[in-house]
Amino acid sequence: MDQLSDMRVFCQIVDSGSMAQAGRILGLAPATVTGVLARVEKKLGVRLLDRTTRRISVTEAGRLWYGYAKRIVEQSNEAEDAVRSLSAEPRGHLRVTLPLGVAMTFVYPYLHEFTSRYPKIALDLQVSDRVVDLVANGFDLALRAGHPKNSDLVVRRLLTYRRLTCASPAYLAAHGAPDCPAELSGHDCLLYRHEPQSSYWNYRVDGATVAIPVHCRFSSNESHALLAWARSGMGITLQPEWLVEEDVRSGRLVSLLDDYGLRNRDEMPAIYAVFSKPRNQPKKVEAFVKFFGGKIETKGRGIS
Repeated sequence: MDQLSDMRVFCQIVDSGSMAQAGRILGLAPATVTGVLARVEKKLGVRLLDRTTRRISVTEAGRLWYGYAKRIVEQSNEAEDAVRSLSAEPRGHLRVTLPLGVAMTFVYPYLHEFTSRYPKIALDLQVSDRVVDLVANGFDLALRAGHPKNSDLVVRRLLTYRRLTCASPAYLAAHGAPDCPAELSGHDCLLYRHEPQSSYWNYRVDGATVAIPVHCRFSSNESHALLAWARSGMGITLQPEWLVEEDVRSGRLVSLLDDYGLRNRDEMPAIYAVFSKPRNQPKKVEAFVKFFGGKIETKGRGIS
């Protein structure tokens, strides 16, 4: 390996917090990663990382070298991207993380069209509702749903949507329907545990946004589990309109409390793309965001 490659490996170790994870992201054997670190430390004459069997920590010298190495690696990436951008055709390996609901609704139906249009993009989709660190885990971008977190990443809103409060006809026949958000306290609610404020659902009441506490017997960090419970009459769920539109249209679920939905765009959730801030954004990233952003916007207009 040359010095730039060694820098890439070292920076990935620090970003990942794990030599094994760095190897997996870079496609290198553990022995190769260990060898790179040993070679760099020998060349510099200092210890860059303190390692135990369970964790690594960066030494003072390691932090100093990481700062310089990171800038060099980023500048090299930007230079390559700038040259590649002269080509009319997006290309390269593109690693994307996205939640299952977004994948099934907005990405899977159009994958063949995307790969046919961009045959030189090698697409790696990692589907999970867990929010991961893009840099540490080697992702080029993420599609996410909900409310963006404050970060140093670029956030591009693709679709603002409503959440619908829903229950099955069987549940409503057995328990009745709430006439206002406050009455949710007397119902079994199905909670999405992915978000920190999952025990509160927001509604517009008397012109103000109110967080209504809800109680549950069943919860999950994945929306499709909640939908399965809702369809079988186990409780009331709060879901993105694009995820439940077919259930509501078919009558499997009934939309409740529609008059209390949020109307302020800044308060409403969204589907958004998240990526880092290189000065020259790779064409493969722009191609993915433009293509699937268009599909999301078009399908979203058809739902609303």
